[in-house]
Amino acid sequence: MNLVLDPGGTRLKIARAEGGRLDAVTHIPWEALSTASDSAPYLANATDPTGEAEGINLYVLNRPDPPAAGPHWRATFTEALSPVELTWNTIDPLDDPGFEVVYSDGQPGSDRIAAAVACQRRDPGGSFIIIDAGTCITIDLLSPGKWRGGAILPGLRLQAQAMKQAGLPELVPDDHHNWPAASAANGALGTNTLEALTAGIAFATQKSVEAIAAEFKALDPCSQVIITGGDARHFDGVGGWLTFADPNMVLQGCATLLNERNS
Repeated sequence: MNLVLDPGGTRLKIARAEGGRLDAVTHIPWEALSTASDSAPYLANATDPTGEAEGINLYVLNRPDPPAAGPHWRATFTEALSPVELTWNTIDPLDDPGFEVVYSDGQPGSDRIAAAVACQRRDPGGSFIIIDAGTCITIDLLSPGKWRGGAILPGLRLQAQAMKQAGLPELVPDDHHNWPAASAANGALGTNTLEALTAGIAFATQKSVEAIAAEFKALDPCSQVIITGGDARHFDGVGGWLTFADPNMVLQGCATLLNERNS
């Protein structure tokens, strides 16, 4: 069994990956990986280790562990799946992703390139504006044969937590993970503190993402808008463009590369 893992800012994302396809996508909050007993129910859903005598191959996206992960999450992961034998591997999308990566200094995040891989393999001749709405929000431009860079914004939860630390009420999504945001001018006019926070976070971030995507549209008018990440639905339909939402583009890119490199 092969599993691809993406250690994101607020949670670990896991999926079974066979033949380039994802199955049993599971999101585990980092706090659940503090003990083996807490993480076991999540991992059972992701792995179903019964009878896996040959073990499990883990392919972790090559990115720094976020602070929320803690130093021992791999050990907890291993303990929770004992006695199944685990083989830990790294998958790096920046290692020959199949297109040029334009970056003047250093390297972009591997999650950004993994999402671009998923888009490019879906439509090799297409152009994409890729909006990944997670702990941070990235908006990137992929033209045929070339990943051209992008923008990074603080994510909705990150902004809400910063406001809370400043002594303001905490803005949170509802039970269905939907963030509050009115439409048109009403979205910018809060008549109490919580509405003002909604205007300054949920509504304004939509507008920021829309503005950046519009600039990318001007650079590549044929580009399709692709939205991924845990808060993808908050940005679906931005700008009135036809958008495609898939919350697991980063994992899909990892699964695609794993299949290509093992073939």
